[in-house]
Amino acid sequence: MKAFVKTERLAELMFRRGWSRRQLAKNAGIGEVTAQQICSGTRNPSPPVAKKLTDAFGVDFSELFELETANRSE
Repeated sequence: MKAFVKTERLAELMFRRGWSRRQLAKNAGIGEVTAQQICSGTRNPSPPVAKKLTDAFGVDFSELFELETANRSE
């Protein structure tokens, strides 16, 4: 099962904190390229990276991600 980032919610959380993609990477402990790809929706995070992102923002998983469903076509 894959987790997809809610990119609009991610952008909102970053905006509220004044974070750039570089700051997101630093605060979450992930690579800058990884942060860029996740923000743009071209990469789905691995479970450990998803955990780092939710920890960095202090939010629940469901607030930042949605799980793949049978109806989702990608």
